[in-house]
Amino acid sequence: MAVKYYGVMMVNVQGSELLIVNLKNLKPLEHVKKDINLGDDVYQDQPVKYESVNRVSEALTGFIQILNDYGVTNYKLFGSNALHQAINSDFIADQLFLHTGMNIEWLSTSEETYFRNQNISVELTKDKQNDKRTTFLVGITSGNTAITEFKEGKFVDSTSFALGPIKIAEDLQSLRQTAPNSIGLLNDYIDSKLNDFYIGNPASVVSSKVPTKIILLGSLPLQRLVENYEHTKASDTITASDFTGLVDDLVDASDQFLIERLQVDPDYIPLVLPELLLTRRILRLTNASEIGFSDSGVVDGLVNQEALEQGYSKRDFTPEIIRLALNLSKHYDVEPVHRDLVTKFALHLFDQLKPLHQLGRRERILLQVASILHDVGNYVGIHEHYLHSEYIILHSEIIGLSRDDIRVIAAIARYHSSTTPNEDLIHFQHISAESRRLIAKLAAILRLADALDDDRQQKIKKISVSIKESKVVITTFSNANLAYENWIFNTKSQFFTEAYGYKAVLKQRGVKAK
Repeated sequence: MAVKYYGVMMVNVQGSELLIVNLKNLKPLEHVKKDINLGDDVYQDQPVKYESVNRVSEALTGFIQILNDYGVTNYKLFGSNALHQAINSDFIADQLFLHTGMNIEWLSTSEETYFRNQNISVELTKDKQNDKRTTFLVGITSGNTAITEFKEGKFVDSTSFALGPIKIAEDLQSLRQTAPNSIGLLNDYIDSKLNDFYIGNPASVVSSKVPTKIILLGSLPLQRLVENYEHTKASDTITASDFTGLVDDLVDASDQFLIERLQVDPDYIPLVLPELLLTRRILRLTNASEIGFSDSGVVDGLVNQEALEQGYSKRDFTPEIIRLALNLSKHYDVEPVHRDLVTKFALHLFDQLKPLHQLGRRERILLQVASILHDVGNYVGIHEHYLHSEYIILHSEIIGLSRDDIRVIAAIARYHSSTTPNEDLIHFQHISAESRRLIAKLAAILRLADALDDDRQQKIKKISVSIKESKVVITTFSNANLAYENWIFNTKSQFFTEAYGYKAVLKQRGVKAK
């Protein structure tokens, strides 16, 4: 009975959280939070104190007991990117393992954004009121802000900034000691950090006169503050004008007023003004007419992911990852026809070669993203463009992908052209053996796919794949002269033979005129 149950635990700079759900219907059985402040140490570049880590261990031990009471054996532990930035994060992971027996999986900021967005994005696609409106999901964590755009209920783009209330609070304290108008300077400081928002696709709405809406994700303390200020819980939204008035009223509010009149938790006091100012600047930036709140969190998305992996759910958010990859390729002027054809061939090869590579859904996504981005380096220069592609990908962020995923994709792009891993040992030796094998298998597939349209003339529109005793036969359907394609294919297929132990053979079949 307990097989369908799943438990996910999350540790971040605010504390620990446990969510147990029935994967068949995604209904929660238990949801427990334990507040433990680790942020003061993390953002002051101090090691997280032993006492704090011990409290986290005790909380997790209690969570495991709850899981045992429910008979749940399938559970995982995740850690936030902010906590991973602690200078002793390796020791934290080791101590948690010693006390609980669980290995912690660190999430990147892009993964946190991806998982946090999932529940609310489903609601947006169902909400008929969003047919013509642009909505921005805003996830403000202690050290990061992510903004995701949905237009007419459909995902458009996402971006994030290393800016959060704790960082702003530290700078505010410094500004108040040196500047007479610290709030004005702080607003300018926030604007400078948000300036990159204008560069991406979401900036298209800034000049639009059509009102938008922002939804704050996981900002429960701020939501409670707004409710107590408004003296109502009848609505989950507040108008932009009312929120601006609230900020103006609270700019100089005393701690005593916030605690006694608005029932703000004392630990949240230093973050009240920074989060209010940051939200107000985002409100103006996006031309939003109202603010909504959602308690959708990272753990909800992690549960969705597990349900999908186990076959209980069809709520697949992979298209958002692919959309961001396409946005990135467009930004770097990648030629779309060649890009799409190579991606089509690469995925077809992957699917047909599964008996050989034994890889799954996640690896297919990595190959798809690598296929979309393999030529972004041409933006810098055609000569050794694959090296430029690797650099650009390594320094890009795509929600839903970890830093390890990005490194794998960048390496696949590096080796899609001429250089092979066995010729590039200095670079390749820094990658784990497991990742080396994965990169080699996927890069070999991409290299074959790219060879089929190396001259960018799209002579081949369709292929079929069959696996023989010692070779893989790729049949092309084309009436064109493929002498060049055969030459390139024979050259590039040598790496495939090294990676798979099968010789790749290209055959041609004519296409009858209809």
